[in-house]
Amino acid sequence: MKKINFYLFYLTNKYLIINFLIISIFIIFINLLELSRVIAEDDKSILNYIYLSILKYPSILNEIIPFVTILGITFLIRNLISNNEFVSMRNLGYSIFDIFKPISIAVFLMGLFFLFFINPLAVVMETKYDSAIDNNDNSLYSIKISDNEMWIKNEIDQQNSSFINIKNINLRNMNASNIKILLISNETNKFIMAEDGMFKNNVFLLNNVKYYDFKNEEYKNIEKYNLLINFNKENLINSISKYKLVPFYKYFNHSKTLSKFNLYSSEIGLYYVSEFLKPAFIVVLSFVILGFTSKFQRNENFFKVLFVAISIGFLIFLLKEIINILTISLTLNFVLSYSIIFLIPFFIGLYQIIKIENE
Repeated sequence: MKKINFYLFYLTNKYLIINFLIISIFIIFINLLELSRVIAEDDKSILNYIYLSILKYPSILNEIIPFVTILGITFLIRNLISNNEFVSMRNLGYSIFDIFKPISIAVFLMGLFFLFFINPLAVVMETKYDSAIDNNDNSLYSIKISDNEMWIKNEIDQQNSSFINIKNINLRNMNASNIKILLISNETNKFIMAEDGMFKNNVFLLNNVKYYDFKNEEYKNIEKYNLLINFNKENLINSISKYKLVPFYKYFNHSKTLSKFNLYSSEIGLYYVSEFLKPAFIVVLSFVILGFTSKFQRNENFFKVLFVAISIGFLIFLLKEIINILTISLTLNFVLSYSIIFLIPFFIGLYQIIKIENE
């Protein structure tokens, strides 16, 4: 029995790896065509294409897990049926659930590997990819969130730049409070503390300012101070809202920070819980595919089996998209939304497997 379980575990990993390699190479080729459209003319060299493709590769792998799982399990079950191994296991007393156990372990471990290793790597490399594709904005400003604070590096020109630290901000009305700013220039460095301020176009309007000039050792209180900036409300929201460029171990803290800045939504919650529970979800996908593909006979056309598996995957993907749209438009609770996405395929697979067991 242990040998059969190990054999199923080994075959599952084999088919998953093969499908990952084939599908990812195909998608990289499509991505190269997209790169040829978006990168600047000066950057269109072979080395740059290779570099950008490498940066994009972990994200591609992370995105295609569900599809690869569907194809991998389909090829696995078809192989077992074609070699009469599936029937032999059933004759030995193996139920569909017994056959699924080592398969589910292999799929779940693969999901954990992607969660713990590929997910953080994809975030780092996708960030570098975005920077390489669009260097202009990054040369003028950068916006980071750390420990419930916002840090902004703002470059006015080659001689003047500033570092802005904000404890509290409401991005709906663009008001901020508890502000600290370090102004750096060739002539002098200045430190500014302000009780509150407002972003308006490309100016940061500060109120009740404490101003200190390091070079002249000058300290004074100023009622109003206007700081020129190279970003606006849209830049701030876009930068902070890149919730997909956050590794899984920062999901909880980042959600708290977004809530503080009035940017948290059910869409973000649904995305985070979907990513975090992806190892369990691809096990459910495997469960559904096993339920539908194991009913086929040895002499049936493989393309028919493959078509059924891909159709099931497409319907599950369509279900996810519909639930995502409803979650955003109706502001549904993301836990409820994910429960629907998770449980509907599970019960469909359970029904199909019980049906086969009873036949």
